[in-house]
Amino acid sequence: QAILGRVLPSSFRIFPIVQSARKMPAKRKAGTFDTLPPICGGAIVTSVVMYPVDVVRAICMSNPGTGAGAALKGFLEAHGVMGFVKQGLVAEVTRASISRAIKFFMQPIVHRTLYGIPETKGSPVSKGLAGAIGTVPEVLAISPLENIKLAAQLDKEGRFKGSADIAGHIWRTRGFGGMMIGYAGMQVRQCLWTGGFFLTLDVYKGAVSNVVSNKLAQDVLSGFAAGATGTALNCWTDVCRSIVQKKALADTFDPAIPKPGALEPYNPVPFFSEAANLAKTKGIGGLYAGVGPKMVHLGGSGAILAVLMPRFKAMYFDMMGIE
Repeated sequence: QAILGRVLPSSFRIFPIVQSARKMPAKRKAGTFDTLPPICGGAIVTSVVMYPVDVVRAICMSNPGTGAGAALKGFLEAHGVMGFVKQGLVAEVTRASISRAIKFFMQPIVHRTLYGIPETKGSPVSKGLAGAIGTVPEVLAISPLENIKLAAQLDKEGRFKGSADIAGHIWRTRGFGGMMIGYAGMQVRQCLWTGGFFLTLDVYKGAVSNVVSNKLAQDVLSGFAAGATGTALNCWTDVCRSIVQKKALADTFDPAIPKPGALEPYNPVPFFSEAANLAKTKGIGGLYAGVGPKMVHLGGSGAILAVLMPRFKAMYFDMMGIE
């Protein structure tokens, strides 16, 4: 380069040009929607992995007193192993993926809107509150799929041929309101779990880091603990919501039962009435029916999400040149 610099005029010196061409392009700032692809990827993986556990959880919670072993045995006797694929798999993976994607997408947006700072700089309380508020669009989006999934998982008689058949039946008998059956209970459920998860995740990470040095192990343990904490807060809501939805879906097969009003799914009174009735008749055990499978389901989901979300985001941002 030194020799060429003496021989050629400055306009023909090529080495600076070559060197500048080798420089990596500057990374651009992340936009609001840049987090969506990695979030969706992590949500889909989590939903597929945890689906069999969710089937057992749904049966236990809609039939208080049924143990996980009995629920699994009854499901396998009715549908076989392939039932995990045929009985609501598409609806559940779609529902759970949308649910988790919206949850993790909305929480930072709500946090910045409420507090004017990124959620990474927030307190446990601010993170939890932002997560709870961010579940409103989540529940509106997943309610139809939640009803389709529950109907498929509880269809022991094989009346439905698939998710489309279930959706058609609900629409014919109850209209749009039928797709939102159980909305009030689902909203309370999602607020409590999501708020509890984001409230405690970093707290558990701090505690676990004092005992475990491996970062992956820290994320697994803290994610499971945060998911289990959310379950402890919302388990009773899922039991009551499942019972209310199960009865409402069963009513769709009886033409003698009048069609409920359009606003009925949004009425919280039946949900809280069922909670009071269950507490009176079966006590705390009734309210927390199926808590074991639910802890495994949502604790396991929390662990997978805590591991995948930051890693998928880092990988995607690095690949796309985003900072």
